[in-house]
Amino acid sequence: MKDIMAAIDGSDPSYRALEHAAVLAKRFDAELTVLIVLEFVVGRKDVYAVLNNDEIRNIQDKAKEIVHATGDPKMNFLLEKSRDAAFTIVDIAIEKNVDLIVMGASGKGGFKTYLLGSVSQEVLRKSACPVTIVH
Repeated sequence: MKDIMAAIDGSDPSYRALEHAAVLAKRFDAELTVLIVLEFVVGRKDVYAVLNNDEIRNIQDKAKEIVHATGDPKMNFLLEKSRDAAFTIVDIAIEKNVDLIVMGASGKGGFKTYLLGSVSQEVLRKSACPVTIVH
């Protein structure tokens, strides 16, 4: 494994997934890509970001703490804007030739499906590489 990607959204399951991904990255001397998908919702009169700048900064700070606690594997952040988080996660994984995607079972999404979040389910269905879901 050379490149592991953790998709996080600021939820507890996503932070647990990041910790798992960081441990794997350290163990395999792999690069860890931390992906935050900034989703947008289209309203009647405007487009709204799901996360504001302060929330993004807090998520990045917490992610740095988690990764640092696992022994500082090689890490980089990606912040992508999207209307479809699952599509963006899969697309970035293909673009970066990621060996493994690690993500939380459920996150901050509005509608949740049984057992797994809708984004997690969609990534599992469409990913070209292995996906680890952390509860």
